Amino acid sequence: MAMKPTSIIFLAFSVLLEIPIAMIYVARFAPYRINHWANIAAVAVTFLFVVEGAHPSYLFFASMEGIGMLYIAWLAWKCKLDN
Repeated sequence: MAMKPTSIIFLAFSVLLEIPIAMIYVARFAPYRINHWANIAAVAVTFLFVVEGAHPSYLFFASMEGIGMLYIAWLAWKCKLDN
């Protein structure tokens, strides 16, 4: 059974799509500690969104995006351990 799109669903997807854009500003202007945890949280939320919506025809793009996000999370975690 297909889910019927509603305004709330469109709003939720819009917010999820804006997370990577918002992270550009967070990385530029937020203090280190906030930036570190914001990157890890953004990766977790966005990764779940990408993996759950990965249609077989979208699998390649979802894989590349997932690898990129895991790399960002690894960098954020590594920088935390180094400081």
